[in-house]
Amino acid sequence: MKGEPINVELVGGKVAQQGLDWRYSLETGSTNFDVLDHYSEFGREVIAVSESQSLGRGRRGREWHSPFARNIYCSIGLVKALPAKNQGLLSIVTGLALCKTLRQKVTPKISLKWPNDLLVEGRKLGGILIESQPHKAESFFFAIGFGLNVFMTDEDLAAIAQPATSLDQISTQPIDRSEVLTAAIDAVVRAVRDFDPLQSPDLIAEFEVFDAFHGEEVEVVSGQERIHGINRGITADGQLKLETEQGLQLHSAAEISLWAKSR
Repeated sequence: MKGEPINVELVGGKVAQQGLDWRYSLETGSTNFDVLDHYSEFGREVIAVSESQSLGRGRRGREWHSPFARNIYCSIGLVKALPAKNQGLLSIVTGLALCKTLRQKVTPKISLKWPNDLLVEGRKLGGILIESQPHKAESFFFAIGFGLNVFMTDEDLAAIAQPATSLDQISTQPIDRSEVLTAAIDAVVRAVRDFDPLQSPDLIAEFEVFDAFHGEEVEVVSGQERIHGINRGITADGQLKLETEQGLQLHSAAEISLWAKSR
């Protein structure tokens, strides 16, 4: 229900089924910080959930609006063997898992904006932030953080620096935040554990189905530079393919923001 804390027994039970440690807090700086700290101290995989974040961040250090007990703030800390060149695909794997889950539970209108935003008709519903630390050999510990707007007032949404929405505003059914969270955790953990870079062609084809701007004219913003072109999807290592008048350009997730030119 709106404004009520997460059902810790329900969510903690799902985490236990996945064989992961569990950290829950009423307030934290960042759930990504929490799982990274847990790994540094105990060397174990863990899921951290908080009712509020004081230092929540999006990509490139942007602040994440985090009102208490109304949204989902979660980070999943997993060890995975993954070559560095393929790590850019993890945000796609995570985004697809969340998108498919929310389409089933809420609305089929949810799509992905490369590389890590969930949108509903051009308005931001949630985002993903992935950080990593070396584990051993080609294994890394990944802090896979995601935030979803669940119960947001018009005032909350107006405080966000881009058009945004929340699950309660787009769903025709009542939203149970704990149930959405357990489904999201289950989907992301399974998707990341099952991901094989050798299957990236299938992942790329699936992403095209969910891509909010596939085949559209877009504007890539990199620092002070703005580049117009057609969004032609992603490469095998997760870079954006931008068709420009000068030819095909590749852009990495770390360098740009992507906006539809017409929006």
